[in-house]
Amino acid sequence: MTSSSPDPVRLAEALLFQTSGPVSRTMLARALGENIEITQILSQVAKRTKELGFELVAVGDGWMFRTAPDLAESLRAVLEKPLERLPRAVLEVLLLIAARQPVTRPEIESFRDAILPQKTLTLLQEKGLIRSVGRKPVPGQPQLWATTETFLVNYGLRSLAELDPLLEGLRGPL
Repeated sequence: MTSSSPDPVRLAEALLFQTSGPVSRTMLARALGENIEITQILSQVAKRTKELGFELVAVGDGWMFRTAPDLAESLRAVLEKPLERLPRAVLEVLLLIAARQPVTRPEIESFRDAILPQKTLTLLQEKGLIRSVGRKPVPGQPQLWATTETFLVNYGLRSLAELDPLLEGLRGPL
């Protein structure tokens, strides 16, 4: 057994392998040390895994391993439980939150021109797709809602920017 520090690339791989969600820059810095060039380490990890059955991808503010795209379909029926299909009205609310976040319930109702049942927000929150991010400093101080990293992971997105073409019509003044 040696007393030398572990190889930072191998250590980064182990951390990425052990976590179930994206690994943040802060987590990597804690594991690898503050003086390590994280971008360079991640580049080496990506290179090493290029020919394997998984790849390194950026998700939200972090990175994680995902099944290689060419193998995903072959494994989907065996490994994944399918994403539960959300009712159209719930999906519409989720997309509005993604487009306008942080957004309040009254703002969503105004855009949709329909009452938003609390059970819709509760369902999205229970599934980990949205979270409360505070209160709007206006009379009544309504809760502000935003999407989560789980939203990005579940829908295979690196960032909300990938939704821009779909969400363009949902943005703008209320």
